[in-house]
Amino acid sequence: MAPLEGLTVVEAANYLAGPMAGLMMADLGADVIKVEPPRGDPYRRVGRSYGGSSLQFRAANQNKRNVVLNLKSDDGLAAFRELLADADVLITNWRPAVAERMGLTAESVRADFPQLIWVRVSGYGPDGPRSELPAYDGIVQARSGSQLSGVDEPMNTNNNIADKVSAMFAAQTITAALHQRSRTGTGTVCDVAMVDSMAYFYGADIASGHRVAGREPDLSVGAQAAGSLMLETAEGYLTLSPVSGAQLRRSLEAAGIGETFATVMEADRSETMQVYFDAIRPALRARSALEWETIFEEADVPAAAIRTFEQHLEDPQTVHNGTYTPVHDPSLDADWLMVRYPAWFDGEPAQTAELPPPELPDQPGAET
Repeated sequence: MAPLEGLTVVEAANYLAGPMAGLMMADLGADVIKVEPPRGDPYRRVGRSYGGSSLQFRAANQNKRNVVLNLKSDDGLAAFRELLADADVLITNWRPAVAERMGLTAESVRADFPQLIWVRVSGYGPDGPRSELPAYDGIVQARSGSQLSGVDEPMNTNNNIADKVSAMFAAQTITAALHQRSRTGTGTVCDVAMVDSMAYFYGADIASGHRVAGREPDLSVGAQAAGSLMLETAEGYLTLSPVSGAQLRRSLEAAGIGETFATVMEADRSETMQVYFDAIRPALRARSALEWETIFEEADVPAAAIRTFEQHLEDPQTVHNGTYTPVHDPSLDADWLMVRYPAWFDGEPAQTAELPPPELPDQPGAET
């Protein structure tokens, strides 16, 4: 099953937030045409080159085909408009003034392409005091408060979370707009600001006092979450996530310190988890993370040894789920591990064209 089969998406975006939204459309069966400048998406040149492009670029652009257009030229812009005439969706992540210089305003796009859904991903939105300023993942993390969520020292998540969260909201916005078009018969211009996406994503964290007007924030909630991320063992680190009184009790008993359960439960509610982790940390240093994982699984307590990406790829559940499929990539002269869209449809994964990431054509205007 390919849920978005028959949908044509034009992606004029670079780096990650826009292209990852296009990736999700492609992985759900849409025909995604990536529009690249003559030198290609700059993301191709981030990191070591493999077959002419970085692995980061490849991860965000599988299942797409591409075309090279110089949108600063009249011919390139004319060819771009021809693509839009047949497209259902346009994804961009330009600063607002860039589109305006091309003559692409919300009004003109609505008039010229009434069926088109245009999703504009930007750092701060289409207007406002920062709308024309450059914004990348780290900048948005810094401005959203996420780097200080529950910790005293800034903590970069180190995985482009602002880009990826924004891409997910952009993809969801596209599907919502498609549903709206099925009812109204017309497209729409949608804006997804990265800083707004992070605010929504961190809504529960920000709700720890910050969203109650006139009240002092309760920082303990974020601190408890941060404190549960890594627990040192005799070998490796463990994540332990009991969420009920019964799980707290079983985990303490499994660790051989069941007598501390009463002390944990007698603590102030805001300090329960801190008292719990203070009690269990010393006991965890007696065994390895993998040993504890098995022990806590037998006690029906959520726990996992912290794994590397390599261990994740080899994990029996990952293999069972068919999360990765090897697809031959001629530019690499090797197989590319294509990660599938995570949803199942009537027990089947979404079918795609199984295209490796597109190569950069030699001549502007050429397609691959």
